[in-house]
Amino acid sequence: MTITSYGTGAYRSATGNSFVSTRGQLADLERQLATKERAESYGDLGMDRRTSLDLNAKVSSIDSWLGGIALADVNLKLSSQAVESFAKLTNETVNDTRSNSYVASSTGRSAPQVLAEEKFKQTLDLLNTSVNGRYLFSGKTSDVQPTVSYSEMIEGDGAGRAGLRQLISERRQADLGVSGLGRLTTGGAAATATIADEAPAHSYGFKLAGASSSSAAMTPVYTAGPPADIAVTVASLPTAGDTLRIKLNLPDGTQEEIVLTARAPNTNGSASDSFEIGADVNTTAANLRSSITAALTKGAATTLSAASSQVAAANFFAGSVSSPPLRVPGPPYNTATAAPAAGTAANTVIWYQGDDGSDPARSTATVQVEKGQLVGTGARANEEAFRVGLAQFAVMAIETFPAADPNSQTRYEAMTSRVSEKLGFGGSVQKPAEIITEFGSSQTSLARAKERHQSTKDYLATALDSVQNVTAEEVAVQILALQTQLQASYQTTAILSKLSLTNYL
Repeated sequence: MTITSYGTGAYRSATGNSFVSTRGQLADLERQLATKERAESYGDLGMDRRTSLDLNAKVSSIDSWLGGIALADVNLKLSSQAVESFAKLTNETVNDTRSNSYVASSTGRSAPQVLAEEKFKQTLDLLNTSVNGRYLFSGKTSDVQPTVSYSEMIEGDGAGRAGLRQLISERRQADLGVSGLGRLTTGGAAATATIADEAPAHSYGFKLAGASSSSAAMTPVYTAGPPADIAVTVASLPTAGDTLRIKLNLPDGTQEEIVLTARAPNTNGSASDSFEIGADVNTTAANLRSSITAALTKGAATTLSAASSQVAAANFFAGSVSSPPLRVPGPPYNTATAAPAAGTAANTVIWYQGDDGSDPARSTATVQVEKGQLVGTGARANEEAFRVGLAQFAVMAIETFPAADPNSQTRYEAMTSRVSEKLGFGGSVQKPAEIITEFGSSQTSLARAKERHQSTKDYLATALDSVQNVTAEEVAVQILALQTQLQASYQTTAILSKLSLTNYL
C-alpha cells in the first residue's frame, strides 16, 4: 500500500507526475495512430505477447512451406513441359516413319532421318533442363548434368571410349556372322535342303523357330535343339505356287517368316523369295538350297540388320555409371559366341551421368508441404520412356541407306517399322503420358496444400492483427478521451494553483 504524502509541495509533485504520465500516453497513442501497431515490442503487449509469438511462429512455418511449394511448382511445370515436348517429338517421328517414306538420296539418309537427329538433340536439351543451377532430370545428383553431348554419345569421345555407332557396328557383325547368313548354316544333298543354327549355341543372329509347307511334295522337319535345325525333303515335284515357310526369331524379340514359292520351269523370279521347279527332285532341291541361301542373305542384310541396331541401342541406353552398357566380346565380333558383357567407363561412353538408384524417380526430389506430407517432384533422364525415345531417334539418325544398295529400301522399312512400333510405347513400357500424369498429380497436391496454407494463414493473420495492431478509429477515440481528460486536469490545476487562504476565506 502506498501512502501519499501531504507535505509541502506534495500536491504540485503529484500533479506534475500526472501530466507527464498523461503526455506519455498521448505520445504512445500518436505512435499507434501512425504505425497501426499496438506496441513496439512483444514485452509491451503484456499478456498478449505469448499469443503473438505463437501466431507469428505458425505464420512463419506456413510461409516456409509456401515458399517451398512455389519453387517446386516452377520445377514441376518446367519438367512437365519438357516431357510434353518429348512426347510430341516421338509422335511426330511416328508420323514421319509412315509407310512408303523411303526416298533414295545422295547422303543415304531420308528426310525423316535428318529430322530424327534434330529431335534427338532437342530431347537432350530438354533432359538437361536446369533451374537455378539444379538439373531437373538428374535424380538426386541435381548438380550433375544428366547426359553427355550428342557427338560424344554417338561417335565416342575420341579417347578410347566407344559411342553408339561403334556398338551398333559390333552387334551387327556378331549377328550377321562370317558368311552373312545370320549365324545359320545351310547345306543338304540330293533331295534334301538343311538349315541349322550355329554350334555351339549362342545369342547372336537368326534362331530357327519352325517350318511348314503348303504341299506334301516338300516335307520340312524341325528339331528345336539347341542348336535347332530344319531338314526339308523334296519328296516329289511341287506345283507352281506351292510354298515353304521358315520361321526365324530375331535378337530384338521380333519374328520373321521367309516364304519361298515354287515357280514353273524356265521362268524368271527373285532367288530370295522363289525357286524354280527342276527336272527332278534332286534338281529342285538344289534350286531350293540356293533360294534358302539367297533369302537368308537378304534377310540378314535387312531385317536382321535392323534388329541388331535395336538391340545395340537398347543396351547402350540401358547403361549408366553403375551399370555400363552391354557389348559384344571381341574383336573379332563376327565369330563371337560369348554372351554380351558390360563394358567399362574406360572403353564405353556412359551417356547418363546422373543418379541411377533403384528408388522411384519422383522420390529423388521432394518438397515438404506440411507436417507429415512430402510431394515427389524428381525425375531421371534414364527413365524407360526416355531411353526408348532416345534409342529410336539415335537409330534413325545413325543408319545410312545408299541408293546403290538394292537392299536399302527393305532395310529402311524394317528399321522404320520397328521405330514406329517402339515409339508407340505399347504393352508394359513406360509411356511419356505416365510421367506427365505423375507430375500432374504432384502439382495437384501442391495446389491443394497451398490453398490450405493460404486459408490458414489468412485466419491467423486476422487473429494476429487483433493482437498486434490497432485501428485508426479506436486510437482516435482514445486520443480524444485523453485530450479531454488532460484539458480538464489543466483547468483544475490552474484554478487550484491560484487558491490562497484569503481566497478560500
